[in-house]
Amino acid sequence: MATDISPTTGEAYYSGTWGEIREVLRVLNIGQGKLAQVTQPMVNHYQERVDRDIDAKLESLYHVPVRSINQVQPDGSIKAVFPGDIRYIALYWAAGLLLLNEFQNLEQNQTDQAQGYVERSQRQLFTVVSPDHRIWGLERKSNISHTLPPNLQPNRYPEAQF
Repeated sequence: MATDISPTTGEAYYSGTWGEIREVLRVLNIGQGKLAQVTQPMVNHYQERVDRDIDAKLESLYHVPVRSINQVQPDGSIKAVFPGDIRYIALYWAAGLLLLNEFQNLEQNQTDQAQGYVERSQRQLFTVVSPDHRIWGLERKSNISHTLPPNLQPNRYPEAQF
């Protein structure tokens, strides 16, 4: 499948294609009727929202939007991947938001699972911006001094912001 492109950045969405989000929704057994209502424009709307939320949290620490990095695979091929846990966070956050906002008449178990997706993604994003965590492949911004390397500077977020 071809990757979907964000109209804001001109880059691929962090969560990948809309088909990948449909696969996450399929695991929850929301039903074929509801799954058929999930369209590419609907999914792309939530992908864009999540990408902008992730960028808002990362922008004081890293240069955004996050660009994919070419990574050599074990078979010798080269694949473009997003660094760190960005893909996981975006995929499950977008799927959870889509379920919670588009389908209000889900079973309690499915609603709890979707809420869990959103909460786990937000916690994981907070872990990514914590002082002791660095995202491989991304260069940190220098916010304190031009003489102190960015990797030695403390984080600006001392507590959870969700």
